Amino acid sequence: METIKDKITEENYEFLKKLQEYIGTELIFMGSIRRYDFLEKYSDIDIIIINDNIESTVVKLQNFLNLPKRKFRLLYQKIPNSDNIVYGYKTSYNDIDNNLRLEIIVYDEKYRQQITQYINSTSNLSFFVSYLLFIVKKMYYDFNLLSSEMFSNIKHFIIKTYLKIYHNQQVYDDFITIKK
Repeated sequence: METIKDKITEENYEFLKKLQEYIGTELIFMGSIRRYDFLEKYSDIDIIIINDNIESTVVKLQNFLNLPKRKFRLLYQKIPNSDNIVYGYKTSYNDIDNNLRLEIIVYDEKYRQQITQYINSTSNLSFFVSYLLFIVKKMYYDFNLLSSEMFSNIKHFIIKTYLKIYHNQQVYDDFITIKK
């Protein structure tokens, strides 16, 4: 939690601390919140939760975030550079008043090693790549020079190309989610 403290408001930091305490499991941050291209005004916060009772964690998230069960989607994901497919639950949370947008995925403890390797490879991009992402985000958010689709495509292209070249890692475009 300390690694993100200076990137978000004190109110949002305290909210995330309370969430972590309530569910009783570490919040693992990934994506731009761990890089230089995080823009507090625009970026969402990607959170991974890994524990041995995902159903209980989903219920706790429903209660704390005041989200209905239908907002949690069953997710299947192929882990890059392996034959393994993992599953979990994914949800989004938006607090417009506090400018807080969360993307949360809950995985089973048995996938911890594979998930943390994937998180580290996608979060620890070189400064150059993060700076390039920062520029693309500015072009989209501040100057409106890119469509939403173009922005998403460019952002994913940059990350996937970096991972393929520097980590010899194949990245898959999307999760497969199933409404449950």
